Amino acid sequence: MRYPTSFPRLLPALGLTLLLLPGCYSRSDMKSEEGAATTDVKTETPAASAPVATSAPDAPEEAADVVSGAAAQPLQAVNVFLEVSGSMEGFMPKTGASGENTQFQQHVAQLLSEINRTPAARKKAFFRIKEKPYADTYQGISATVRSGIQQPAKSTELPAVLDTLMTRYYQPGTVSVLISDFIYSPKNAGAIPYIKTDITDALQRNGAQPEMAVSVYGYTSDFRGTYYPALKAAGKKTACCDTEIPYYIWVLGPAAAVRQFDAALLEQQPAKQAHFGVTYPRPAYSLLSKFQNKGSWYYGDAGASKRTADAYRVVAVSEASAQQPVEFVVGLNLGQLPGQYRDVAYLKQNLTLQGVDTDAKLLDLQAASAQTKASSGPESKFTHFAKIRLTKAPKAARPLVLRLQDQRPAWVAQWTTRNDGTPAPKTFALSSLLDGLEPQAAGEKRPVFELPLTVQPAE
Repeated sequence: MRYPTSFPRLLPALGLTLLLLPGCYSRSDMKSEEGAATTDVKTETPAASAPVATSAPDAPEEAADVVSGAAAQPLQAVNVFLEVSGSMEGFMPKTGASGENTQFQQHVAQLLSEINRTPAARKKAFFRIKEKPYADTYQGISATVRSGIQQPAKSTELPAVLDTLMTRYYQPGTVSVLISDFIYSPKNAGAIPYIKTDITDALQRNGAQPEMAVSVYGYTSDFRGTYYPALKAAGKKTACCDTEIPYYIWVLGPAAAVRQFDAALLEQQPAKQAHFGVTYPRPAYSLLSKFQNKGSWYYGDAGASKRTADAYRVVAVSEASAQQPVEFVVGLNLGQLPGQYRDVAYLKQNLTLQGVDTDAKLLDLQAASAQTKASSGPESKFTHFAKIRLTKAPKAARPLVLRLQDQRPAWVAQWTTRNDGTPAPKTFALSSLLDGLEPQAAGEKRPVFELPLTVQPAE
C-alpha cells in the first residue's frame, strides 16, 4: 500500500480457545463513488446473524465433523476489498499488445470468480480500496484486475483501512477479504517503531471484538510497473522488476467464519500462511498396533479386543528396556487443519510429547505416503504418523500428551525487511505488522491441539 506519498495470529488460542483480539475505532459513514451500484451499497453492512458455532476447547476428536457441518450452513457474507493505490499498478498492469498478464492477475481473477460463485456464502460484496472503500461490483473489480487500475489512489493508510473493516464490516458469520501488498508507509521514519501499536490500535480503538481472527496468506508475483519504497529515505521509485514482489490476502472476521472461508476457498491454493485466533476442532487420532511398532505392548482401552473403532488411546506395556524398547505409532488426521499445521517441517519443529513419570519420547513425524493411503488397514484414515519410544515400563497409569505448539512460521522473518529500497521478494516491516495481530500478554500461547494418551503396565 504505497505511493509516491505515504501509506502507512491476549495469546492466540489456536486450536483450543478463542483469540480475544480487539475491535476498532469508529469512522464516519462511507459514501460510494458516483455511479456505484446501489445494490452493492446495500451489502456493505450485512445484517447481524447468529455466529457460526465453534467447538469447545476440550471437544473430542469427533468434533472434526463440526467443520463439515458448518460448511453446510453458508456464511452470511463475504466482503472483498482490493487495494488500488499506485504501488499495486505493477501487479495489475494495463494489458499490452502481447496480452501478457502477471501471476497476480491470474490468481486474483480466478479467486474473485470463485468467491462470486461459491455457495459457501449467502452474500458477496466487492469494494475498491483507495483512501477508503468504494462499493463496486464483481464485474468491475474483475475488470480492474485484468485490465489495470484506471485511477490509482494517491494514498492508502493501512491502519485506517483495518479500522474501517472492523467498524463497518465486522459481523457474525461474515468475513472481510483484503487483497493488498500490505506496505505500511508512515509519513516519517519516527513512526516505524510504532507499527505494531498502530495495527493493534486500529483493531481495538472501539473495543474488543470477541472471537476475532485473522488468516494471512502470502504470495509472490511478477511485477511490471513503478516500484515505490515504503520510506522515501530508502530509495527512489524505479521501473520494476527482475524479481517477484509479495502480495497478501488477509481474511478477518469471527474465528469460525474465518476458518470456514479458509477451508472453502483458500486452502486448495499453495501459499505461505500465518493464522491468528482461528480455532480448530481436535483432530481424530488413534494408536496403531500393526504399523511400524516394536516391543511387547497392546491396546489397554476397556473392551479394546471387541472394538472396531479407530480411537485407541491406551498403551499397555508388558516389558520395556533399553535393549528391547517399546515403540508405537499414533495416527493423526490433520486434514481439517490449514496447510501451515500440516507441513511436516513445521510439525517436526513444534509437535511435542509431554509425559509424567515416563521416559517416553517422540521419535519421528511422517506424512502419509501412497502406500499408507492405499492400505486396507486403519492407517489409511490418517494424514500423519507420530512414532513414540519408551525404554521403561510404567509402574502405574501415566498420562502422555501430544501437543502442537502455535509458533510463527519461519517464512515471516524471511519475507521481512527494514529497507525495501531495492526491489526484492520481501515486505517492509512485515513482522511488525503481524505483531500487531498478536499482542503480547502474560503466559504462554495456547496450543493448536492437545491429544491425550495413557501408558500403563500390562495386566
